[in-house]
Amino acid sequence: MMKCVLIDASSAILLYKVGLFDSVAGAYRLRAAPAVIREITVPNRRGASAFARACEIGALLPADPGSCLDTGGLTSLGDGERETLLAYRSGQGDFVLIDDGRGAAACRSGGIPHINALLCPRLLHWTGIIDRCACQAVFSRLLQIGRYSEPVIHFAGTCTPEMLSEFLPTDFQHRKMQVSTRPVEIHSLNN
Repeated sequence: MMKCVLIDASSAILLYKVGLFDSVAGAYRLRAAPAVIREITVPNRRGASAFARACEIGALLPADPGSCLDTGGLTSLGDGERETLLAYRSGQGDFVLIDDGRGAAACRSGGIPHINALLCPRLLHWTGIIDRCACQAVFSRLLQIGRYSEPVIHFAGTCTPEMLSEFLPTDFQHRKMQVSTRPVEIHSLNN
């Protein structure tokens, strides 16, 4: 059974912009909260029709934030991030894919397993879905368009499959990985 991932709007948009959304949707069962779906399907915005189509064909399923009254620690978040974390709390996902800084902080403080879009190329490479060149290119592109701190960039560039085993697609967790686990080359944007 595929792992179910609750995705926020920022992550979906970043993955779409670098051409990785479909690969991630093929490796995981993606779910998005209603506020996230509304945000990413606004007509005439880049990617809106692709996200609407993903919803139509079941590549992006709706998540229900439920009627949970306990929004502790989530009141400062935007609607999409809050609904995503409430859906996780109600048991609708295995982990969260989130690129919102406040949302990631809420995940950390609430013990919610989470990753960001910058880790997706590595996960897909380790499982053979994309090759090393594609991984490197997408990683570099995410560095250009995403907003990541130096510690996040360092971790994403040097982590190993063992460090992220809980986030690997289920189909690939037990298969011996035949791909490179070398760190990706991180090219500073400040140089």
